[in-house]
Amino acid sequence: MGSMRGGILFTSLEIDEGLFMKAWALSGIRTKKGLIEEALKMYVRLHEQAGVRSLRGKLVWQGDLDEIRGERGAGPR
Repeated sequence: MGSMRGGILFTSLEIDEGLFMKAWALSGIRTKKGLIEEALKMYVRLHEQAGVRSLRGKLVWQGDLDEIRGERGAGPR
């Protein structure tokens, strides 16, 4: 894997060069490190969103939307 120093992982990777260069060009990010970090953040976000999407249709709304809107002063729509 890699070594950790103060929350930073030092590692070497073998990555498809064409894929990396295409992603780098599309991203507008200036550094290789920045591109890898952005890709990792995106990967985490996508998997977290998938977890939320798995709840679709399983939650039951219990509330009065008109009352809530009235509390905010939104008025009728």
